[in-house]
Amino acid sequence: FKQKTAYEIVDCDWSSDVCSSDLSRPRTKVTAALITLAAIVCLARLVQWQVIERDRLLAAAASQASSSIVQSPPRGTITDSSGVVVLATTVIRYRLTALPSRMSASERPVVAARLAELIGGEAGDSERIRALLESGRTRVTIHPGVDDAAAERIQSAVSSGELTGLSLEQVRLRSYPQPGGSPGTSLASQVLGFVNSDGLGQYGVEGYYDEALAGSARVTDVSRDTSGNLNTVEVAAGHPGVDLQLCIDARIQSMVEQEIAVAGVADLADSVSMVVMDPYTGAVIASASWPSFDGNSYGVTAERDPSRFMDPVISSVYEPGSVMKSLTATAALEDGVASPSTIYNDERVLYLDNGVTRVRNSDLKSRGPISMTEALAYSRNIVFSKVALSLGDTTTAAANRLYATWLRFGVGGRTGVDLAGESQGIVRDPSETRWRQIDLANASFGQGVGVTLMQLATFYSSLVNGGVLVRPRVVAAVNGVPTPITVRGTATTPAVSRQMIQMTSSVLQIAPFYRQAAAIPSFVYGGKTGTAQIWMPDAKNGVGAYDQEHFNFTFIGWFGRTAPEYVIATTIHHATPKHMAVGWWQNKIESWELFRRVAQDIISVYGITPAAVSDSRSTSPAYPGSPGPSAPVRSEEHTSELQSQSTISYAVFCLK
Repeated sequence: FKQKTAYEIVDCDWSSDVCSSDLSRPRTKVTAALITLAAIVCLARLVQWQVIERDRLLAAAASQASSSIVQSPPRGTITDSSGVVVLATTVIRYRLTALPSRMSASERPVVAARLAELIGGEAGDSERIRALLESGRTRVTIHPGVDDAAAERIQSAVSSGELTGLSLEQVRLRSYPQPGGSPGTSLASQVLGFVNSDGLGQYGVEGYYDEALAGSARVTDVSRDTSGNLNTVEVAAGHPGVDLQLCIDARIQSMVEQEIAVAGVADLADSVSMVVMDPYTGAVIASASWPSFDGNSYGVTAERDPSRFMDPVISSVYEPGSVMKSLTATAALEDGVASPSTIYNDERVLYLDNGVTRVRNSDLKSRGPISMTEALAYSRNIVFSKVALSLGDTTTAAANRLYATWLRFGVGGRTGVDLAGESQGIVRDPSETRWRQIDLANASFGQGVGVTLMQLATFYSSLVNGGVLVRPRVVAAVNGVPTPITVRGTATTPAVSRQMIQMTSSVLQIAPFYRQAAAIPSFVYGGKTGTAQIWMPDAKNGVGAYDQEHFNFTFIGWFGRTAPEYVIATTIHHATPKHMAVGWWQNKIESWELFRRVAQDIISVYGITPAAVSDSRSTSPAYPGSPGPSAPVRSEEHTSELQSQSTISYAVFCLK
């Protein structure tokens, strides 16, 4: 027959193999080409593996034969000033989880009730656990960390078959073992902050010192060679977290928390805050706000009111009112435009800005001729408006002078306290926005300026410690090494400081309502009050106005045996006082009463006895060896140097 090929038609004779050979030659060529192509592909692939991707493949192979081990160290411990009372530590606990799918619908309520009993929680825990079991989720966390005793009880119930679908996993948790001064809180919770589920410090000391407290993990690589031998290589040595010893005295802290909680409830206030400071070292002996939270149950607070995590002492900015009159008096004393005995005419109304604006006293009355010391005691707005206006030949010059005084005392800037979340306050620079006379008058008595309570405590410490601006500090020692006392500069002269000590002491002696409620017999003491209206931006259909029913009440005081040894600053926010008369509002517990109560607590705890007549100086009982209140904090040479620096700074402010 005839067969058509790709080349030609030939006659084939089956008795001869000539035709067969001719036909198979093209097929052989095609097969050879395919084999050659496959060989080229394989060779290219081998080149890619052996040359181009050699390192990556070796690393991938090594990773399958090796692993990294990360060993995180326990977080550092935080203690109070004694070094004995533990405020925060790391403990081993057991995370309790459940698989609801392994429980029938009828079993879940029974399991929830039994677990609540075994854990020993609060009332309502049974309903909470039942809701988790009936949530429809595959796996739920019943408790983030039960203790050893509860874990043993639960494990026993699981082993006996009483409970099913549960598991316990060992975890590290941050514990705050000291109870706070009010129900449902841990001690110094807003100072300490907390550690979240990712192991990160949040707020307060935990946030500020997070990296130091956490330390670093030890990382090792473990690999197996071709012979099956294990090789261990240390990648990072790691180091343990540091231990912190605070300036906080747990005894004073607990008493402060109790006092402010009582005042907050009695005065129908939104919050009450207090800070106790050593004015010579900047050591914060106590700092607290009410309401607070429990650091062991921060998740509950996060759901209900996360704003409680913010520490009002360092983060809440508000108009402080008349406590700022002390700085207005300081500026006048420094410039020599007034002395404590300078007489001013206290009028009913002071017209400013060519009669367009006016200032009144809170009682809408006049006391007639009155000294600057008496005006401070009776908190006369009109007198201090006049004092502020006298600071310069023009309103702008006077505004710059008062503003410069604020800056030297740290108003308008962060204090540098070692806590996370500090605010710097709000002040207007008169060189950027021109002040009118009414602006200067308002500033003279603490309206139109925003500060934190920590700023107030810090600048009042400067007023009574000889004029030295000290950085406040919460941590006293890191791993047993004391933290240094940091002097930020000179705020005023020792002479002016002595005058302000005398003036603020007179405040609590002249005014009868202070003298009765703030007296600390056999000790020296002084201070200044501040009552400020609260601005509401949308009070009347979007138009701002001052609240006429609620106020912020502040008192900054000091006391000691023969001279100032402790500064106590307290503020009662958004209180609801009883209106007694024009300019007179009365709280159930006044801010200066809180000052006296805490001062007496300190005297009792430290066993401070009244000074003998022959005593000329004393030392803070909380910090033996610190500079005595009657002793110079710095040498005269160093003080003169700082005063020179302060004068230069003032010149810069004026030029600005």
